[in-house]
Amino acid sequence: MNAGSNWVGMLVAAAVGLVLFRTIRHNLGASFGVWALLSTGLRYPIILERAFSLSTNRFVAFYRDNIEQMNKFISASFGMLIGLAVLTVAAAVLLSFFVSDIFTAITSESAREAQITCILVGVTLALRILGATFGGALRGYQYHTRSNAVAITANLLRMVLTVGILALWKSMIAVQLASAMAAAASLLLMFSVARKSIEGFRIAISKVGKNTIREIFRHTGHATARSGSMVFMFSTLVLVVGKVGSAEDVEVYAIASMIPSFVRGLLAGTQNVFLPVITSLNAGGQTERVKAVIKKGTHISSALAGALLILLFVFAREILSIWFKDAVPSETVLVMRVLIISVVGRGFFGIWLPSLVGIGHLRGLTIAAITTAVIAVLLELILLQGFVSVPMAPSIALVAALWAYMGLWLPLHGLHKLGIHPYEYLKDSLSGPLAASLVSIAALWALNGILPRGTIGWPAMLILAAVVVTVSFTVISLRKETADLIAAVRIKYGSKKGHRI
Repeated sequence: MNAGSNWVGMLVAAAVGLVLFRTIRHNLGASFGVWALLSTGLRYPIILERAFSLSTNRFVAFYRDNIEQMNKFISASFGMLIGLAVLTVAAAVLLSFFVSDIFTAITSESAREAQITCILVGVTLALRILGATFGGALRGYQYHTRSNAVAITANLLRMVLTVGILALWKSMIAVQLASAMAAAASLLLMFSVARKSIEGFRIAISKVGKNTIREIFRHTGHATARSGSMVFMFSTLVLVVGKVGSAEDVEVYAIASMIPSFVRGLLAGTQNVFLPVITSLNAGGQTERVKAVIKKGTHISSALAGALLILLFVFAREILSIWFKDAVPSETVLVMRVLIISVVGRGFFGIWLPSLVGIGHLRGLTIAAITTAVIAVLLELILLQGFVSVPMAPSIALVAALWAYMGLWLPLHGLHKLGIHPYEYLKDSLSGPLAASLVSIAALWALNGILPRGTIGWPAMLILAAVVVTVSFTVISLRKETADLIAAVRIKYGSKKGHRI
């Protein structure tokens, strides 16, 4: 139930994001790039929000039988996040006075709107930060379904508010105001649900001691550095585009990165399901089972990712065209395809992230994440010295940095720590998905030669290509898994039928 609610919440958030992205772009017109720059590039405070949420989750789970200690950690987390929220709003207000001078993408015509939007972005982030404590507390009690229900409600509310306010006022201020209102509703709902769900739940900041604060900071260190490095990387890449490029450059990159970002989040959510499994097996000293789970997880994850990313790469132009209902510039399609390549590493090797966390190898992951973020930003700055176009620079930087991290260092480090031979890992986990990928690409190339794009409509071509790719991966890579799934369904169906008789 908890894992399923996580997936549902993630899918709803992605669907709302995709719908709103198109709606906002259609209504804002030329100012869309400025809004995308501010709302995407200024997310740095989310680094600590995620870390404190994970920390609260851990301490609530640990002290759930000691109400007094649990409330101390919840109160300490909330108190520190109040300070962070205040600093976030203050920083947004201060930045608003200089935002049009910093970014060339913000012209004099949009400067006033950008200033107010910048402040509203800070308010939105502050409200989200405050809700981290209550969301973490619910998840610490294994009430994922309840925290996800609040998140789903907030996302749907944001969609309704955005569409409604834009119908009356087509401005980036209106868009960000809707987000702030939805964040406020989410905060109130999360607090109310936590108070009613957790017996004895109480906020008492005055009773928090230094030891409690020190303990929270100690446990948030690695989470802050690891997840924060990725937030820093993606946000800084966008800010650099806004610093040296135009609003149109920001728009191209924002549009091209939307679907790859969704796929990246989908893969992360799917692969993170292995975290508690690996943690439990490792705690019981079942090293061989840990290896088996990682191999099987790599096999399934890489097969599913390979099939999805091949179709997205081939039909990038058509997907973007139907999404926005108009012609899409060739540069946007090219940038999206490059970003899809950057996601492949996550699809094939991303399972090593939760696996190594579950095993307890945190220091190496933290250093590697920080190094990846720094390399990506530096590489983007180098590429912007006239080597490629402005939107293409962060895309190529992500391919190089993420493949070095996800596709090279991560599996090699994991194989070394667990003592798995690379050839054994390649044969058991990757040979099938790689072979299926090659066969699928060759089949699509042959299909395009037999039935060129102009011969039949692209929806029919997409369906035909999806069938070809699905059959290739099922027969070559997922044959055993498919047979097991069919057998399980038959057994379940047969037992139900027998029960009815």
